[in-house]
Amino acid sequence: MKTICITNITNKINPYWVILFLCGLNLVVMHYYFYYAGLIDHFVVYDLPAKVDNILGIVIDIIIIYLLSYLFAWKHQKIAMTIVFLVTLAWSFSNVLYSRFFHQYISLSAIGYGDNLLDKFLIKCIIDGLRCSDLYYIISTCLYCLLITRIKQVYHPIRKIFIILAVAIGFYICTYVAFGLWTPKCKDIDFVLNRIEQRQFSATQRSSDPTNFTYFKGSIRTLTYELFLDDLKGIIKLTPEQQIAIKDEINATINSISCKQHIQYDNIIFIIMESYMSFTSNLETDGKEVTPFLNSLRREPTVYFNGKMKENVTIGESSDGQFIYMTGLLPLRAVITVSKAKNVSLPGLPNMINKKSMMVIPTNTSIWNQTEMCNKYGIDELYSNKDFGIEYNLSDQQLFQLAIVKNKIFHKPFFEVILTLSMHQPYNEMIDSSFPIKDTSLSQECACYLNACHYTDKALKQYFDYLKSNGLYENSLIIITADHPVHNTDLGGVIRDIPLYMINIPNELKKDMWSGECNQLDIYTTLLDLLGIESDWYGLGQSLFSPNYTNVISPRKWDISEWIIRSNYFSKKQ
Repeated sequence: MKTICITNITNKINPYWVILFLCGLNLVVMHYYFYYAGLIDHFVVYDLPAKVDNILGIVIDIIIIYLLSYLFAWKHQKIAMTIVFLVTLAWSFSNVLYSRFFHQYISLSAIGYGDNLLDKFLIKCIIDGLRCSDLYYIISTCLYCLLITRIKQVYHPIRKIFIILAVAIGFYICTYVAFGLWTPKCKDIDFVLNRIEQRQFSATQRSSDPTNFTYFKGSIRTLTYELFLDDLKGIIKLTPEQQIAIKDEINATINSISCKQHIQYDNIIFIIMESYMSFTSNLETDGKEVTPFLNSLRREPTVYFNGKMKENVTIGESSDGQFIYMTGLLPLRAVITVSKAKNVSLPGLPNMINKKSMMVIPTNTSIWNQTEMCNKYGIDELYSNKDFGIEYNLSDQQLFQLAIVKNKIFHKPFFEVILTLSMHQPYNEMIDSSFPIKDTSLSQECACYLNACHYTDKALKQYFDYLKSNGLYENSLIIITADHPVHNTDLGGVIRDIPLYMINIPNELKKDMWSGECNQLDIYTTLLDLLGIESDWYGLGQSLFSPNYTNVISPRKWDISEWIIRSNYFSKKQ
């Protein structure tokens, strides 16, 4: 009976327009999810022109996709409609899933890293990111299959398609003009034109606020901006005003250099722990410490600990954290940073320190362009899972075992970077069977995360035991921090600060260091200050030794960092 009723309804409507509406609904669901997830600013959501732009952006996206599909499937209406539906469905679902990990719409640079999805570990993360609300896409597909059988094979002249496109673009232009005139200064033509240009055609807005930009510009227009302004344009040329602003910001950082005593260390070891969060410090569950070794480090008189560090990463996630620590720059906001940074000169921390250097990673070297980026940072040797003799990602225990093997044969003194992975999501199983968590006040997800933290803590202790037994501990500066906090889950609403340990800091210097909120950006500057390295580049952060330290990162500083990266500022040609 239900099937007969549905058939009667579909007989009374034009399935052609219903399918187009369904395609539009796919994109509406995508944008609505971004709003529901809190990724769209409230002032954008409640701004009437932004609502109109959002609707028109969806309409234009559908029309352009339909036009291209119709040209591709010449005279085959069903094929064209199928392409439009599948493209909108796949694009909507991909963006929703992508945003759960990276909190933005998909960019062209992200598409360029699509081969990373073949990694078994990432596939596991993607599956864990699925939600019940994703059933919409199954329902949408079922409705499409029901409707497409009702469409007759009709030929529409290409002239009609262009008329539809012209009407839509004309309506779009009228909306732009109406927005420009929607102001008390509508009689000032220069003001109106500038208002339209800033709202509708500003490239700066796309680079500084890509999520809101895509919300009310549409996907095709945003991707087109990225193609022509980033990929095809390439290296930008700085204006005199931009050059002055960069120099002023660099001088402001230089003025923060304040360390009273410069320390010379034989070795420097930089450990970047995956998704490590400060709330785990000194935390107990079931009467046991979650990270007993790291807690013991906090009690050491020569260990500086700050549990109030704020993340500065954007859509590059782990690669952004690594980039910030190694360069003293902020990452790009609209594209994955390493996709651009791999093609420019960088002031790498290993180059600044000028020691034989190596990096040990748990993945293969193709993830996040590790080979190219190590070369840009000035890292001499890169060791990965293949050096351990396996194809899958290394556990933290295996990772530190690999680091120990390479430490034994590596030239000393050295600079070493170690990237851990075992604390990465998904948190759906306990990887350390020796530390079961039965606390019912914790969610299963949080319990699994704490279990992973304990596992990494044990592996870290084994590495430190090696350093101490081989005389490498006392004469080494050891930095332990995180690439970023846990994303894609709130773990019960915990504070999302990340920790910073600096080990073997003289007590008299530790007293001078800032103990309040700080930023990832400050670590590069602080290390150069502590080591007494003379340079005309100390990053864009502030030294934690500065008595005038402030933890504010202005929007201008984000712009300046972007100008530096996109202009290849550190190349010999500048």
